Amino acid sequence: MKYLLAFFFLIFGSHAIEAQTKRALIIGIGAYPPESGWNPIHGDNDVPLIADALSRRGFNQDHIVKLVNEQATKKNILKQFNMLTHKAQINDIIYIHFSTHGQQVVDIDGDEEDGLDEAIIPYDARKTFEKGVYEGKNHLIDDELNILLSAVRKKIGKSGTLVVVIDACHSGDATRGNSSDYDTIVVRGTSEIFQIGSKGKYISRPVKMVDWVVISATQSYQNNYEYKVNGTYYGSLSYAINLAFPELTNKDDFTSLFKAIQKSREDISVSRYPQRPMIEGGRYYLNQKVF
Repeated sequence: MKYLLAFFFLIFGSHAIEAQTKRALIIGIGAYPPESGWNPIHGDNDVPLIADALSRRGFNQDHIVKLVNEQATKKNILKQFNMLTHKAQINDIIYIHFSTHGQQVVDIDGDEEDGLDEAIIPYDARKTFEKGVYEGKNHLIDDELNILLSAVRKKIGKSGTLVVVIDACHSGDATRGNSSDYDTIVVRGTSEIFQIGSKGKYISRPVKMVDWVVISATQSYQNNYEYKVNGTYYGSLSYAINLAFPELTNKDDFTSLFKAIQKSREDISVSRYPQRPMIEGGRYYLNQKVF
């Protein structure tokens, strides 16, 4: 009997490992509509950079979904999240990447101690609140993103890998150097807080680690500076990830990946930028091996 059980484990256990699929959703925006109030950035340049980096880590292009510029509306982002969740299976590896503007938003439900939520800015989200015109419906607020990611985690189970990279900022603005076009500094985000409504009364809640890995380009209050190489701008975090991936082995976990990202930032001299990338996640997920 024990040999029969061993045989079934060998057959079906091997099948389960083979059934693991690597999936990715990459969202990058460079040119927002003029009426949105957002300055141009170069998030769209990050999309092929990250897609190529993932391909070298074993991601099939058929399982990499890209939303670029006008494709990256709030509706389309939600649609692709729902499709990703529907297709995901136990033990899958999921990589989600945002290269967009970021903005802080007045917290109206009282779950943020500083009274501010953070938001990803889709293509059709405007910079400024205007009653009756735009009141924030297309901002992708962190509370909503948490719900979307929780649904993905439920589908892939604890054994699955879920990593989110946010190459955006939640403060700052784009400025231009005084000397020439070569001095242009591009920052993703704005210091202008979106006044969605009055602040909710803060309700103290226990701190809970997220059930995935999040790598962010900045702290929630910092600017996110782009990196210029050979005349082309990229997100400094995205470019560092592209450099860090080839250095990894099958023994490296996400803590090791973050150290490799930091080293890459030093190598390309962006560690001098006034921003501090961060990594978050429960210990179990941080210790998972990188895909």
